[in-house]
Amino acid sequence: MIESRNSSPQTKRLLSSAQQAARFLRGRFPHLENSPAVGRIEHNYRAQTNLGVALAGLFILAPFSLNHIVQGRYVLGCVSLWIVMLLAYNAWSIRHKMVIPWTTPFVLSPAIVLFLATSVKLQGVVGAFWSYPAIIAFYFMLKERHAHVLNGLLLAIVIPVAFFSVPTPLAMRIAATLSTVSIFSALSLRVINVQQENLGKMAVTDPMTGLHNRALLEATLVQSIERAHRSQVPVSLLVIDLDHFKVVNDTFGHATGDRILIKVAETLKGRLRRSDMVFRLGGEEFMALLYNTGGTAACAVAEELRRSVSETTKATQHVTISVGSATLRHNETWNQWLKRADDYLYHAKGFGRDQVVSEESALVAGGKP
Repeated sequence: MIESRNSSPQTKRLLSSAQQAARFLRGRFPHLENSPAVGRIEHNYRAQTNLGVALAGLFILAPFSLNHIVQGRYVLGCVSLWIVMLLAYNAWSIRHKMVIPWTTPFVLSPAIVLFLATSVKLQGVVGAFWSYPAIIAFYFMLKERHAHVLNGLLLAIVIPVAFFSVPTPLAMRIAATLSTVSIFSALSLRVINVQQENLGKMAVTDPMTGLHNRALLEATLVQSIERAHRSQVPVSLLVIDLDHFKVVNDTFGHATGDRILIKVAETLKGRLRRSDMVFRLGGEEFMALLYNTGGTAACAVAEELRRSVSETTKATQHVTISVGSATLRHNETWNQWLKRADDYLYHAKGFGRDQVVSEESALVAGGKP
């Protein structure tokens, strides 16, 4: 495996962050601000559910808040009115900014637990009724780990209060049903999260080779350009195409062609670092994004990949690859960068295939850089 291509101090500082970004884009789905391509799935889902819960809670709870105040239950009225105001703020923030406020896990949710405990203490069974929708709302509004913590806190406070506020047999039923609803909600959320992760991976992964597909391409290149400009460390693109692949498909069939594509993808992944990224652009065309790698080093990597593909496919159906290599230029956009690498690939095909062409080699050969 190719592990080191540059030895500058800036190179070493960038490597860790580049590896983290690459691992994240391989399907780990953190928050929206870290990934404009994948994290948006989780963020949008939670934003929509938070907005729904906020609006529903706002319209349902507001009349009860006013009723508590009118009836002289000022503690319940003030706490519930506080919750109504927080729900209104949540709805406004999500609707206008698409931002889930930090108040949701750290202010709103504890306020709901406080309201429930007070309500059970003062109203008994009637107050306990509000605990059931609250449990479900926590799992809709919060991240999974926050939902577990808040529901554990709710059960730990509300159930003991129930035993002091209502007859023991009834308190036992409240404890059993609240625990059951909490467990069922947790299981449902786990299934939803797993399905989200699977759908997210399917959306950005080529099903045949397991490589990234074009869905992540623009966001990844934009992030790479921004990171390279901040850190002043080179980053390069390799656009790779299998030579005469149509002939292979026509002669040996598409099943053999598919096996070759999978083998080539495995070779590319196996010969690159974990901080690099490999895409299947479509058909027999691939792309490798090489962090921390300048022009000469990128050409050396491309030559290594070219030799490796040729060697690993000799035992079955021998294929070769042509490669265009382009190191990012100053003020170059992602599509200009990609087009330049693609142009070098066509030079490689025009020069006879089974070779690597970069800006330097294209100039030497009289091609257009």
